[in-house]
Amino acid sequence: MPRILFLLSLLVLAAAADAAAAVRVVPSLDPAAAARRGAVGLAVPGAGPTTTRESALNTLLTGRARSSLNGGTPAGTPLIALGQGGPPDTLVVLPPPGRSANARYPIGVVGGGADGVLTSSSTRIRGLVSLADVATGRVRWEPDDDPVGTLRALERRIERNDRIRLPLSILAAALAYLVALVRPRFGPRMLLLALAGNLWLAGPWVVALAAATALVLPLGLACAALLGAYLLAFGLDPESVALSPFGPSQAGRFYGVSNLLETFLLLPALLGAALLRRLGVIVAGLALVTVAGSRFGADGGGLLVLLAAYGVLVLRTLRLRLTPARALSLAAAAVAAGSALVGLDALLGSASHVTSALAGGPASLLSDIGGRLEASLRRTSSGVGPAFAVVASLVPAAWVATRRPRRPVTDALLAALLVSLVVNDTPGDVVGVGAAALFTVWRFESREALGPG
Repeated sequence: MPRILFLLSLLVLAAAADAAAAVRVVPSLDPAAAARRGAVGLAVPGAGPTTTRESALNTLLTGRARSSLNGGTPAGTPLIALGQGGPPDTLVVLPPPGRSANARYPIGVVGGGADGVLTSSSTRIRGLVSLADVATGRVRWEPDDDPVGTLRALERRIERNDRIRLPLSILAAALAYLVALVRPRFGPRMLLLALAGNLWLAGPWVVALAAATALVLPLGLACAALLGAYLLAFGLDPESVALSPFGPSQAGRFYGVSNLLETFLLLPALLGAALLRRLGVIVAGLALVTVAGSRFGADGGGLLVLLAAYGVLVLRTLRLRLTPARALSLAAAAVAAGSALVGLDALLGSASHVTSALAGGPASLLSDIGGRLEASLRRTSSGVGPAFAVVASLVPAAWVATRRPRRPVTDALLAALLVSLVVNDTPGDVVGVGAAALFTVWRFESREALGPG
């Protein structure tokens, strides 16, 4: 009997030791030392441009991340308790007290056979996870011969993209304006070249082929080919887009189409469909899958934007006026079609933040859109610079909107930008690049006289 009691005591102590070896918050973590004992990665503590220690801790415990522009992650029902569970041990570094930039912090998983670099289905990037992934059990590891080197390269790439995203966007928009003024027929190809250059992580030969396509093929086919290139990149090498200059900022949105890239892609999606006429339906299908497919762009806002734009394009091509009644019908049809497409995507086994957003029903979707509108207003009013950028970009967009006659693709692009401002939360990206694309398309259509005026 004493022996049985002794063995039972050992089992209880062992269970207690395991329970105390799960998620632990540590003041610092040396990735090189942790890599010798397990797997390492970089963890994003929240969503939005900034975070706080309290919000990051709530994200870690509840598995929920809310943008700092909407107040950060509120306290909720914890899914885990610190120091309970395991092995293996998950070692987490939280941001310092107070508000700080939503940067990346080291995270390690030691024991339990962990080895290499960490990743998750919510990021789809080797070496990068979200703190929310810890609570939801999405963290996993992949083999890597040099995990520390992988993390250093990843951090450099993300920081570089943060530095060059705005300058490259301004350069692409400025060149599009300039070329549209002096050579209207060549203007759209400048934005296609920008899209080609954004694929440089897929390989120099991919950029060269995409650029040659943008310059040599008839414009409608060039638009379709660029969309196809992005579809292949998403499917075969999603990191090449996720970590591209026009890709997500890795501050809550990690993979797929960013609002900036979505706005760039509007030009080939709409102009290509119009130029190829009867074959335009193929271009439209290609664009919808590329932007919104869960295995590809996974952008629910982009899906609604494209559906609304294609609806306007069809109406204008058929010479039908966009009356208030037709506008409401078009909006309802876009939401219904978008829900049906996402539902079909989910039935085929795909899952992303798009399917998750619709899983809660209409109320959850409306709440999500309301949160994006709030975030848009906060971004715009966060300083003189962001407010000036939005207002300055609205001037050429408003100017084009007042021109007569306007042709089908111009009207479709106008509708796309209006919807995008509602369903997306980065108005600077939408109107900045969108105004340049709008001016470029207007100049091109005016010269080519495409469709009814």
